[in-house]
Amino acid sequence: MRFWAGLLAILALGGSALVASPREAFFGYAWRLVQERYWDRAYHGVDWEEIGKVYRQRLAEAQNWEQMYQLLDEMYRELGDDHSAFLSPEKAELYLAGGRCLRLPFAEAWEDQALSRALAASEQTATKPGPEPSGSNGSRAPAQETTASAFAPITVEMKDGLVLIKLTNLVEPSAPRLEAAIRLYDAKAKGYILDLRGNPGGLAYRMAEVAGLFMRGLPWRIVTRGFGVTPQPTLPTPFGKPLTQKPLVVLVDGGVNSAAEGLAGALQNAGRAYVIGEKTAGNTEVLVPYCFPGGSVALLASGVLAPLAGPTWEGRGVTPDLEVKGASAQLEAAMRYLKNLRK
Repeated sequence: MRFWAGLLAILALGGSALVASPREAFFGYAWRLVQERYWDRAYHGVDWEEIGKVYRQRLAEAQNWEQMYQLLDEMYRELGDDHSAFLSPEKAELYLAGGRCLRLPFAEAWEDQALSRALAASEQTATKPGPEPSGSNGSRAPAQETTASAFAPITVEMKDGLVLIKLTNLVEPSAPRLEAAIRLYDAKAKGYILDLRGNPGGLAYRMAEVAGLFMRGLPWRIVTRGFGVTPQPTLPTPFGKPLTQKPLVVLVDGGVNSAAEGLAGALQNAGRAYVIGEKTAGNTEVLVPYCFPGGSVALLASGVLAPLAGPTWEGRGVTPDLEVKGASAQLEAAMRYLKNLRK
């Protein structure tokens, strides 16, 4: 009798079990995703098996689904990569702002009727960024405009004939607004300053969309676990002429991370931009968003961003063409550089 009781109590970390509550199963999928898709097979030196045991023992702390999402986020933070996170449905809708996410690659998660019923009964099912239909390429229609943002606003202004763009993130869909600004100002503009300072990065396709406004080509490769090496073109196309060919300066500092580093590095490598400021963070892990049943999303560092040829920016960052310290001095140097081009 004790044998059968013990057998029924066993739960594998991968999420399979003879008797598993919906939360235990959900936990298993979240843990397994890191085990199978995290880019660093050494998990940044973290014992992921042990982390799974520790957090599985804490499942009783989660009295509702919101607390469950918080517990999973805490577990993902144990990786220490400043990228990976687990988002509740509300946070996923806020951060992704209608962006794409990949379907969780475990078919059993979508076929788990007990889990579906538990999630349907929770208050968290009111959000929209859930899974794509089978066979979808992951694209989503634009979400309704939200009243809040996880980031500081993106700003565009024209000053002394120069267009100053403060791009605060590469999560929200900024390309349409920047395209409108370029069409408005380009005829009169003498040049552009793309201020990436403090930009934490975001999603690779947002990076490719912004780059595509200023250049065209195939400037990156993404080295992933699970997908191999994937070339990343500028969007919407790697061919033809960009929206503007006016001179461009990119401002960077140590707070520039991830896809923002890839954006600065690609523009620099292509000879399209002159980079001013301080070396970037060298933290170019690529976030892949995975949709979970119920609308939550795992943001997982599933790869590393690198130039199409040559070493990755991971661990070394983007070195500016002109090193300048201090925010005011950096902006002044950018404006001076562009004004000297006109002489």
